[in-house]
Amino acid sequence: MKSKYNNVVIFGASQGIGKALAFEYAKHGCNLVLLSRNENSLMKITEKINSSGGKCFYKKCDVTIKDDVKTSIEFALSSLANIDLAIVNSGLGGPNWMDEFSSSDYIKSFEVNTFGIAYALEILIPIMKKQGYGTIAGVTSLADVRGYGGSSSYSSSKAAASILLEAARVELKKDNIKVITVRPGFVKTAMTDKNEFKMPFLMQPEKAAGKIYRGIEKGKSVVQFPWTIVLGTRIVKIIPNWIYDFGMNLVRPKKKK
Repeated sequence: MKSKYNNVVIFGASQGIGKALAFEYAKHGCNLVLLSRNENSLMKITEKINSSGGKCFYKKCDVTIKDDVKTSIEFALSSLANIDLAIVNSGLGGPNWMDEFSSSDYIKSFEVNTFGIAYALEILIPIMKKQGYGTIAGVTSLADVRGYGGSSSYSSSKAAASILLEAARVELKKDNIKVITVRPGFVKTAMTDKNEFKMPFLMQPEKAAGKIYRGIEKGKSVVQFPWTIVLGTRIVKIIPNWIYDFGMNLVRPKKKK
């Protein structure tokens, strides 16, 4: 079945969830612009989609640089004429512990996970207002509910991104611009391969992309999965601090040397 979105832009499309989303939307007949720092990977994905009868363009883009985001969106507009859906999927993660805490690494997490979405919003909102419609989906995480040990940078940057997207959703509804927060659980990617703990219900990126696609198509304001971890995070969010602290110390993984 063809997607209701004709023209789709995907940030962070060179690997993992973003790459899987590119093939998912191509399968459903969408015209695509793929953006990422890994230009070589984008070229291969684009060639594969176009050789299968799709319409796909790509451009190198670093979401931590606002001018890159701006020129990339301008490229998308010139390639597609309009932007029906933009998915901001770029992400940065990995373990970080307080006894080795680096403010520089912390800032890098925000530059990718939060500011990348902020730059995209700043540039896309006027374009979509002029179009009279549009959808922006930002990928955050189910890890946004509390400060998990060893994941302070990731959790806090994703929490900030989720709050940003929620505020945008509320405000932009009047302009016929839909804002969607995508909150996946554990998905097997190069980023999660760095994790030092067992990841329950670990999902392949293709399965995650299918869930994201269907959630966006249905017009959900929040697309989150799997339901088991969604339920778990709701419980974790409301338990008292003393229970949370005790539990986190019990499950804290041993650091790799």
